[in-house]
Amino acid sequence: MTPSLTGTHEVRMLIDVFGALGALSVAVVLVGRRSRTTVQNVLMLVFGLAGFFYACRALAVATGIEGFGLASLILACALPLGALLLAENLLRRHAPLPIKLLIGGGTLLGLIAAALAGAGMQRAFNLALYVPAALALVFLLVMFRRRSTLAPMENAALDSYGRALFVTGLLSLTDFGLIAPFGLSALGVLGLAYAAASGASAPRRWIDAVKELALAAATAVLLTGALLYLRPPTSWLEAAGVLAVAAAALLALSVLLRLQSGGGDQQRRQFEQTLATAETDSLEQFVQSTSLAAPLQGLVLIEGADLDGYDPALLAGLFNDNPVISIADLHLRENAPDAREQLRDLLTRHASSHAIRISDAPLRLGLAALGGSARPEEDERAMALFQKMASLVVARSQAGETP
Repeated sequence: MTPSLTGTHEVRMLIDVFGALGALSVAVVLVGRRSRTTVQNVLMLVFGLAGFFYACRALAVATGIEGFGLASLILACALPLGALLLAENLLRRHAPLPIKLLIGGGTLLGLIAAALAGAGMQRAFNLALYVPAALALVFLLVMFRRRSTLAPMENAALDSYGRALFVTGLLSLTDFGLIAPFGLSALGVLGLAYAAASGASAPRRWIDAVKELALAAATAVLLTGALLYLRPPTSWLEAAGVLAVAAAALLALSVLLRLQSGGGDQQRRQFEQTLATAETDSLEQFVQSTSLAAPLQGLVLIEGADLDGYDPALLAGLFNDNPVISIADLHLRENAPDAREQLRDLLTRHASSHAIRISDAPLRLGLAALGGSARPEEDERAMALFQKMASLVVARSQAGETP
């Protein structure tokens, strides 16, 4: 018998499989990191919950085991709370108490209701209708933030997550039979996973996001057309199901490729071009011209009076083996507790995640704040390249040479 996608449950199952693949891939990458920031820990939790949710929901359809349905309900009720925790960490402030009470209380009531309703997937899932409303509250919290209190890279990360969260909230309505005949929320979560995997190279504006995903959308349409040509659909519903599954598969592939590359080749080329054309007459001009490009947007130069109250010699000693130190890596430097705490205090005071040693005598540091990213290694390599060129600018200036 020729397989088909005439059943809405089968379509959602396949979409959920790809949603689980993308979300769990991000979580696994974060689990494998030697050290993680608080934001990365929350990202690991959120994508772990989302991945297991979609995996359980797909298994509930594939196996008919009601226990998987109950597990998916419980995980669904916890997802808005995870989204709120992620937003609070990216915003570096607590959400208003009413939002906390609404989402926290809704999560608790949803868990109780889901357990009392049993594992009847289709009946009990309606108990989680508060999920789209909760995601909408988190979206509003992200979009109406005070941008002036955050670094440019943090604002860029929040914009990227906000767009994906908005789409996820809308698509979550399809899980309740609204807007579409089958659940499409996994596509939104794949968008969140794409933002996390992209890091600093994530698209900055709505139009940029549309352009970046246009190729995947066009490919999904062409792939769907080819599949439907080989086997003509029996209904428009089946054709829509093939398109949705193809889109989910390509989004999951995009997430995996982003995770594999550790960011974006386009960002790397743009940053290298910025370095090549940067002003080198003085360190201040060099920093000003290079801090316009990701991942150095908002870079702060620390020198002289900025280091009052700190021991420059102790701080310089921390950078002996690495010119770039992240706040997540400080606990690894157990042999210099005093210097470690001084650098932690300096990073915290300037709301930064990374410190770059530019020169030792006198001590000059560059402080940068990265948003939530599953693979910051590419950004750290860019910082190391910046450090080499900045050191050359300083050495040339001290020698009195003309660039």
